[in-house]
Amino acid sequence: MHPDRLIRLARIATIVGAAGALLTIVGWILDPRQAAFSWLAALAFWLSIALGALLLVMIHHAINASWFIVLRRYAEVAAETVVVLALLWIPIAAAIRAIYPWTGAPGPDIQAKRVYLNVPFFLVRGVLYFAIWIAAARLLSRWSEAMQNADDARRVMLAQRLRVFSAALLPAVAFALTFASFDWLMSLSPDWYSTVFGVYWFAGGFLAALAVLGVMGALTNAGSASAISTSHVHALGKLMLTFVIFWAYIGYAQLLLIWIADIPAEAAWYVSRLNTRWSAVGAILLIGHFTLPLLALLSRELKRRRRLLAITSIWLLVMHYIDIYWLVLPALHPAGPAPHWLDVTTFAAVGGFSVAFAAWRLRHRPLIPEGDPRLERSIRFVTR
Repeated sequence: MHPDRLIRLARIATIVGAAGALLTIVGWILDPRQAAFSWLAALAFWLSIALGALLLVMIHHAINASWFIVLRRYAEVAAETVVVLALLWIPIAAAIRAIYPWTGAPGPDIQAKRVYLNVPFFLVRGVLYFAIWIAAARLLSRWSEAMQNADDARRVMLAQRLRVFSAALLPAVAFALTFASFDWLMSLSPDWYSTVFGVYWFAGGFLAALAVLGVMGALTNAGSASAISTSHVHALGKLMLTFVIFWAYIGYAQLLLIWIADIPAEAAWYVSRLNTRWSAVGAILLIGHFTLPLLALLSRELKRRRRLLAITSIWLLVMHYIDIYWLVLPALHPAGPAPHWLDVTTFAAVGGFSVAFAAWRLRHRPLIPEGDPRLERSIRFVTR
């Protein structure tokens, strides 16, 4: 993207974020519980994209994949938005007693989990998660940028450092993501648990991060960004197809195992989502998040056309928010969806500030990771 367009995007996103935040403050006064749940849904959506981008960058370094290099800068900046999202998590920490039922008088089942589900430990864990994510995102971005003005020997050394660091820290980042999903999303129903819930949140966020790159690939124009070729876009589309299937597989596997076991404590979470008006949202996800994207991404022609892939990417981002909404809001409205204007303002606030930060960061950095020893190999990448 042209620097002037990035500046314009950053200014617009800042205005949107500020307006959303002001309206959300009003909503927080009028209906604090709705505001808190809407904020949690918005934060879970944008944070999942940032963490998906972070894991995408780390996996790319760990496996020494060269094709992704020309797309890496966008993913690095998306991952760095965890800095802003850490600040935007503070309202969740402040409203913890309005969101999570385990903070009140505990029943017998919750009492047994008090060692883990208590407010001080919850807050400490949240700070630790963000510390891990921010450290990983900032160091990866800093070392990647340092290649630009380094000599050849130092560039090779930095590339090796990025690979070793990514491989070593991947488990910590993945475990932090998993336990964050347990803490912030799964504990909305503290008597329910699923060991693959973190993988489900990761799969949706990783797919959404790929979708963001799909949109950015369509926005590239002449200049340095022209290094992103049809082959890169095609490879991105194939990854998106893979994770559409993976997201659906994890969701189906979780449902199937709980359904077969038929244990009341486990089944209750699905009963509230499949035996109420929330079942319509589940049907939307089945069709919109899996069936339609699957059929679209099976097309080789679509995956090689930037605009068509961008349209598919935007569709997937919309579906991902609906998925997050389906995970969070039944805890507040168990009878069925109850759309509220705070859903819009919180989304605008969290998203506006995140996009503004990413645009400003991207404005001051080369769009292509200049100096990377494998950049030329990435530019010459061809897939059929």
